[in-house]
This record gives sequence, structure tokens and C-alpha cells, in this order.
Amino acid sequence: MKIRLTKKILVILGVMAVGTGSARAETGFLGLEVQGFDKKVAKILGQIDQNGVLVKNVAIGEAGAIAGFRRGDLIIEFNRQKIRNFDGLLKAVIKTKPRQKIPVTVKRNGRTVKLILQSGTRPAAWKVAKGSFANYPNIGITVAAITKKVREQFALRWDSMGVVVTLVDSKSKVVSTGLKPGDVIVQANLQEIWQPQQLTKIIRSAKNGGRSEILILIDSPNGLRYSLLPLKK
Repeated sequence: MKIRLTKKILVILGVMAVGTGSARAETGFLGLEVQGFDKKVAKILGQIDQNGVLVKNVAIGEAGAIAGFRRGDLIIEFNRQKIRNFDGLLKAVIKTKPRQKIPVTVKRNGRTVKLILQSGTRPAAWKVAKGSFANYPNIGITVAAITKKVREQFALRWDSMGVVVTLVDSKSKVVSTGLKPGDVIVQANLQEIWQPQQLTKIIRSAKNGGRSEILILIDSPNGLRYSLLPLKK
């Protein structure tokens, strides 16, 4: 049986809640993906009503994770406001400011849990709006910045940050790394990257230093792994 959830799914609360226009001040960034639900789901969960919003996912290292949120938490109170549905939570979040301490009450496995959330600021890696790419014919890969369109094209997770591999030359040494189109390069030589030009700079620096490889952190369907990226095809 297919459970019907609210249409407001796969919504990144932290991203939606941050400045919808250049004229308005930035609101607090939470790093939470949340989802409303209907009466049928409320009944399955043993609730007499459908008040609250479910935490679908928590971005590693961001405000929600630091505060102790978990997948499956049901947010019932945010900043001393009762939360009945997704719209109510969004309105409450929009009123917050970066670095504000916010009391939050959640239901977790039948228990009431109180958390203190300190909202953050939207990281640069979450602000990518303009598409860009870089082709490295001497290496055998092409990468692109992760915009909303690219995220949808490669079916990337909501919290995937880095540069996505769009093309891999099957005759290059890159094949030995296991890199495939759709994989995300999160780090290069232990530096976080989210724009192709950042990777280009690290590659250029390595070559100028006489190095033939750089260390990259790859996020793929099989999980995270470090690998050496050959700088010659």
C-alpha cells in the first residue's frame, strides 16, 4: 500500500527559509529537510491529529545536526510557537536570524525532547545559483557546479555539496579511481570545493609543484571515499 504524504515533500527548509529576495535580510539557516503528512500517516504513527512536521534529513555539520535533530523527529514547537503544519513551521523559521538560539520541541519515539537550536548562516556551498563547468582533457573528466537544475539532472541528494562529474573518458587513468558521471567531488587535497574553478586552482597548484596526483573525496551511491586523481591522462 502506498502511503500518501503531503505534496510539500523534498523541501529543504534551510534553503527555502533563507532570503527569498535581495531586499530582505538573511534568515537563520537550519540545514534540515522536512516534510508534512496527512491523517492516514498520523493514524499509523498513533497520533490523534496530524499536527507537526517530520524531519526527513539532517545536513551533516550544520545547525540542525549540532542541535541534535534526528531523522524521524516530529517538530511540534518551534521558538515557543505550536507547529501544526509545514506552512506554520516555514513562517516561524522565516522570522529567525543567523546565530539566534531557538528552543524546539520534538516528539521522538514516543518521548518529548527539547532541543536548543542555534541557527547558522547559509554556507557558500549552498548558494550556488549560476551554472559553470570545467573540462580537463589532460585528465579525462568534466565537472560542473551543482545548481538546482544539475541536482535534478543527476538525481543528487538534497545535501550533496561539491562539483559533480558529468563526463569520464573511459580510456583515461581516471577510470582507476572509480569515478563515474553523477559522482560528486567534495574535497580536493582536503579543501572543500563547490565551484569548478576551485578544483582548477588546486590542480594547477599541484602541477606547478611537480605532483602527478591530488587527493579527492568522492561522494557516490556507494558512500564516501578518498582516492588519488591522476593529473595526466
